[in-house]
Amino acid sequence: MPSKPRRVTQREIAELAGVSQTTVSVVLNDRDGKNVRIPAETRARVKAAIEELTYVADPAARRLAGLDNQIIGLFTYEAALSPESMDFYGPLLNGLERAAEQVGWDLLFFTSSPVENGTRSLFHRKTRLRLTDGCVLLGQQMVASELERLVAEQFPFVAIGRRDETAAAVPYVAIDYVTPANELMDQAVAHGHQQALYVHRGTDTPTARDRRLAVEAASAEGRLSFLLVGEERIPELPRLAQATGATVILGEDAFLTEDVVHSLTAAGIGVPDEISVAALAEVRGHRVEGRALAGFHVPRERLAAEALDLLQLLIATDPSEWHTLEIRRLLVAEVRSSETIVPRKAQA
Repeated sequence: MPSKPRRVTQREIAELAGVSQTTVSVVLNDRDGKNVRIPAETRARVKAAIEELTYVADPAARRLAGLDNQIIGLFTYEAALSPESMDFYGPLLNGLERAAEQVGWDLLFFTSSPVENGTRSLFHRKTRLRLTDGCVLLGQQMVASELERLVAEQFPFVAIGRRDETAAAVPYVAIDYVTPANELMDQAVAHGHQQALYVHRGTDTPTARDRRLAVEAASAEGRLSFLLVGEERIPELPRLAQATGATVILGEDAFLTEDVVHSLTAAGIGVPDEISVAALAEVRGHRVEGRALAGFHVPRERLAAEALDLLQLLIATDPSEWHTLEIRRLLVAEVRSSETIVPRKAQA
């Protein structure tokens, strides 16, 4: 792990500003400037010295001295603005833009770090992280060493999504997919379904694991018997459904679920007349065979607003007090039933 930057001392600040160390201490702890014993000119010299010495090395001292820039960094480990990514990132970026506008802060979108091997490095030499007062991180996969470095340096940041890459105290705002997944599966059981297939991508992200574990638990408990199917086997679904007696198929995301429907209909299997389908994911904007797709509505704009709210709290709080804050927040996705998951008794 890269070494932590050296912390600038009050003695060094005092020497550069031409004042006593006590004066520096008073300025650092008198953020609102109410201490009239310190002349404005002296205060300005101290702040100028802090800015010169700690612009990169000690952002915590800058915040305490009132030198924040009201700029929030936005970093995505994967390309966020491609057509393939916008379905996921678009609502988050929109929510961050609105939330930042409401508090009068600017967003700085880090794009100078190149995508290499499918990911970016937050600490790439071109990334202007230290121009910001804090940063919001987005990405399906994040680099554990970079998260640990941010925590060690006490740099304010919030990750979108639960982070399992490290045991470090990473602040995050995430979606609870387990609760709505169980609710949707319970609805399928209530409709008379007993045998099911779960189509997944095989990725090892926290949310993918959550959904897969929820499906496995439902099967182990006997609520709904599942066969797990990798996405590469989608062409085999008609045969697998017939062999297992599956009457409902769940997909890890809406795009996979659309592929499931295409595979079934190409084989002459009616959806949902013969087999019901649903996605354990966001389904807004997704329709199959003219029908609204069953699945979740994920509050992504609220997720973004919560992330910015938590980041503001971290910025406004001395790092020594961060352990007293609730730095992890979970929001629950809403289950949206539709015509693509129907009662078993209504099927042929």
